[in-house]
Order: sequence, then C-alpha cells, then structure tokens
Amino acid sequence: MGLFDFFKKPKPSVPLPQLCYDVAYFVLPHYAHEDFEKLDGMCRETPGTAGPFFYVMACQMRKVEPDVETAKTFHWHVGSFHGVVDYLTLAYPTPPPVDMAGKSPEELLRSQPPLVLAPYFSSVLRDREGKISYYILGQSPLGGRTTLRCITADGANCNLGPGPTPTIEQFHAALSKTVEPE
Repeated sequence: MGLFDFFKKPKPSVPLPQLCYDVAYFVLPHYAHEDFEKLDGMCRETPGTAGPFFYVMACQMRKVEPDVETAKTFHWHVGSFHGVVDYLTLAYPTPPPVDMAGKSPEELLRSQPPLVLAPYFSSVLRDREGKISYYILGQSPLGGRTTLRCITADGANCNLGPGPTPTIEQFHAALSKTVEPE
C-alpha cells in the first residue's frame, strides 16, 4: 500500500441485480420509445456489443466501474412473432432468488444490500405500422414467481400480473399471444 492509497476513497459498489433493474426500467425504455432506430441498428448490426453497451450505461448512471466479464452476460435476441411484429429481447444475467414472503416492511427496508426485484428479460416490440411496446419479465416478491410489466411511451410502469416461467421461450410465448394475427 502506497502513501497516497490511504487517501483514496473506496469505489462504490452496486449489486448486479440493481444494475440490471436500472437497464430494464430506466435505460432501455428511453431507447425503446425515443431512439428505437439506434437500438434496432445496434442489436442487428453489432449484437455482441449491444448487450454490454446497456450494462455500461447503467454503470455510468451509478458512477461505478463496469466489469468486462459481467458485461458479456447481457445478450440480445432478435426475431419476429407471426411475421407481423419484430422483437428485440435482452436477456439479463440470472438474478439470485428473492422471497419476501413473511417479511415485515421494516425488515425489507433494513436489508443490506437492499432487495431488488431484478429482470430476467426485456423485450421491445415493433409492429408493421411502427407502434412500439416495451415489456419486462422480472422477479416477483413471492419466491420463484415472475411478474410481467410494461412501460409505456409516456413512462407509465404497468403491472400486467403474473408472468411465465423465466425462460426466453416462455417469455416469447406469452408476448406472442398478445400479437397473434386475427
């Protein structure tokens, strides 16, 4: 330890579930609703760097140093439902289990690090008319369950109820039901 190391402030640490939450609820909604063309281009043209890019954005928001290996665990999946709606789905690192059942509000407030209901996946949908929808499959406060949410263009965060098993196949199956052709 050098003389000046004593005066260095320790770098703040932000748990990965919180950074994933920040991507899903703050960073990606902006790109989905305000800068879709940039998001679409990144996911299609440079898919290997598009996932890490959003992780780094969350790290910058929190003023923490990104971890290269962690950045590589954010993956985009690109496709279409029924040939009428395109999707861009971000798969997050699998979060640690959370179960808030039986805990008092005081216990939840005191928990360190703070409990975060992290996302499993975020998906941006665009139909042939250009309408954008943004969905998140995240952890539920009751262990092992999921919650399906959407964030609208005006920023409303809507709980759509219980979600499917947290696999990309089940998430896509649930989303594809919302866009089935007539």
